[in-house]
Amino acid sequence: MQAVHFPRTRTTFVVALTLAYLSLLAWQHLNGGVPGHSFLARKDMPVISNWWGVLVIPVITTLLTGRAQARLTVLDGDHAGANAALRSMLLAFGGALLYGAVMALMFVSGQSDTTSLLFQALPVVGVILPVYRAEYVLGFVLGLTYTFGPVLPLVIASGVALVSVLLHAVLRPLFARLVARVRRA
Repeated sequence: MQAVHFPRTRTTFVVALTLAYLSLLAWQHLNGGVPGHSFLARKDMPVISNWWGVLVIPVITTLLTGRAQARLTVLDGDHAGANAALRSMLLAFGGALLYGAVMALMFVSGQSDTTSLLFQALPVVGVILPVYRAEYVLGFVLGLTYTFGPVLPLVIASGVALVSVLLHAVLRPLFARLVARVRRA
């Protein structure tokens, strides 16, 4: 059996997201100008224009879908395993997209307490789920892009992913060993 490859779908996805983002920028440009955002909405921080998304969206989409595709390619010959992994990736992508979109919606609607709670819950989510994986990062960034542009969500997602990988690679194995020792005792 051949390796699982989705180059045509991947290219279509990258192009579609890039065109959608360019459409958003055109609409923003024609309706008051393309906004910029500062980290944590602080006026003393530098403003990052949404124009950076013209570069960021295609690059991160290409890189992150490539990472996801590489994980599927490892399952070469295991058609059922590849299909299950693909379903899992799509579910993770959709969940992260929804999480980011809800954060953005709460922010726009003035629900700063809910937005803050969701933001503070990210490390906890990162302990439970492997949010360092490409599908989580891409979904989260895209969920926040309409409201904040892609750069700041990418910075946040990268930090959360780093914490998540450290927690999954270090803390979870230590906790598992501790539980195993307690059970043996």
